[in-house]
Amino acid sequence: MKKDLDLKWSDLVSPTMSPDEYLRDFGPKKKNNYKVYEPKADILNQILDLLKRKNEQLKIVAFGADWCPDCHKNVPRMIKLVKRMKTKDVEFRILYGIIVDALRKPGEILWHKTRSPPEAVNPKFELKAIPTFYFFNKNGDYLGQIIEHPKETIEEDTLKIIKENF
Repeated sequence: MKKDLDLKWSDLVSPTMSPDEYLRDFGPKKKNNYKVYEPKADILNQILDLLKRKNEQLKIVAFGADWCPDCHKNVPRMIKLVKRMKTKDVEFRILYGIIVDALRKPGEILWHKTRSPPEAVNPKFELKAIPTFYFFNKNGDYLGQIIEHPKETIEEDTLKIIKENF
């Protein structure tokens, strides 16, 4: 989960969506995945308590695409987690539109260089699979990431990243 990347929140240059924009614009399957997911309340409380005790904030950005089934599942789950916490100490943004380069040569980056957002091909992000959730502190410093699927649950992996850094 923790990876040493020289990455800052300010490295995001493309327009992003809010969770509400995502749910409004991206169809019934994703809305249903949002509705049915129930994050563990005790884990959410631990996240909130830790942020409050450390006087910290969490910034999260998800990279994904409409064609990606794992994005359909996990981005709505992260939205549910953030909305359930009902705090201004967690900001969540979504960067969609990543496209695979089907004509790439072996060893080249997976993502289409001109049709994907620039962050997808920026080596600072080291984007290997989607969705990838990048976590930052209130100063915009990189904390860690969840790639494709959490090891436990979205909320448990989020708590682990916070505990490792705060």
